[in-house]
Amino acid sequence: MRREDIAVHLRQYLVPVEGRPHLLAMTAPPTPRRLPPRHSGSRELLISANAALARLDQAMRQWSSPDLVTRTLARREAVQSSQIEGTRTDLDELLVYEATLGLDGLPPDVVVTERYVQALQDGLEAVREGGRSAINLGLVNHLHAVLMQDMHDDFPKGRYRQAQAVIGPLGGRAEDARFVPSPPAGIGNAMQELEGQMLRYQPAEDEQFELNILAQIAIAHAQFETIHPYKDGNGRIGRLLMPLILAAEGYPPVYLSGALLRSKDAYYDALNQVQVKGNWAPWMDMVSKAVVESANDAIAIAEDMQQLVADWSEQVSGYRADAVARRLPALLVGHPVVTAAQVASLLGVSNRSALTGIYALEKEGILATGNERKWGRTYYAQAVLNRLNQLPLPPQQRPR
Repeated sequence: MRREDIAVHLRQYLVPVEGRPHLLAMTAPPTPRRLPPRHSGSRELLISANAALARLDQAMRQWSSPDLVTRTLARREAVQSSQIEGTRTDLDELLVYEATLGLDGLPPDVVVTERYVQALQDGLEAVREGGRSAINLGLVNHLHAVLMQDMHDDFPKGRYRQAQAVIGPLGGRAEDARFVPSPPAGIGNAMQELEGQMLRYQPAEDEQFELNILAQIAIAHAQFETIHPYKDGNGRIGRLLMPLILAAEGYPPVYLSGALLRSKDAYYDALNQVQVKGNWAPWMDMVSKAVVESANDAIAIAEDMQQLVADWSEQVSGYRADAVARRLPALLVGHPVVTAAQVASLLGVSNRSALTGIYALEKEGILATGNERKWGRTYYAQAVLNRLNQLPLPPQQRPR
């Protein structure tokens, strides 16, 4: 990162790195409270994204079991956000890990991804209880500690880094890095400013313009990545902030990591445009497109899951109303990989009754026995997994 690569109006935030006279770092500029019109992205894309959010909110009100659908979508988000950072875990492996309580000896990446699930759940519980005011530095540090809990004892879990970070050095030279964030001494003040200006955002009485919710999540994520407060885990925590802010404001917690993963290079480039050029347009457009794709995908998945449950209900209609075979299919939307013990716990029945129901659903082709080498003593609803692993259709191919 060289001085001449930085936009003129941002050069005032460049500082030398102690002990490295040829290396410049950028203390985070103030968190924007309003984006200049020429840097705010496409108005048409923003309108489309707002409409997609409204459609998802309306659709969720019609879902018979929204918590089950959002449970699996949250796990898919954990997998995809972790994959952006290079983990190799897939959704099937994560669900097996959760169903078996981690007893199957799956790869370490699965544990990393499951910690993301824990952090996301903690964050959602916090904002459901406390609203926007719950998104404070204490919560952010807690989420980081949960995410990084398996790191070695000396790793700063839930604490800011104490060493200079360098992002994306090219050719091994730090001076050629894509971005060099603030030295450690500047992190605390920058994070407090981010908290006051955006994480716990409230429009001031004298503000003429109130930021749209999409601008809020875009600014919060980009500013967090610019500060880069932690030694590791910054991308995942930054992406967690977006659904948490949405949920805190009463919107569905739209999960954007899948869309960002499919455009990973453009995602990094758009953030870099914010960081070194002060140009927010590419990032705002990317967030708008990701919201449209993710909201449409969530609606399509929920509709397909509802149809699956309806088909299964008809298929098992010959069983007694209180039989496991009648009661379990609807739960498979949220628990596509199960064990007998898990079914017994979910339905409040004995292990023997759970197995009887599982065997009945195997006979109906709704459940299948897991591969002992990969799945252990598990049973899975392949139709649910297939749908969750399906890529979104491009808008022009989506049924109307």
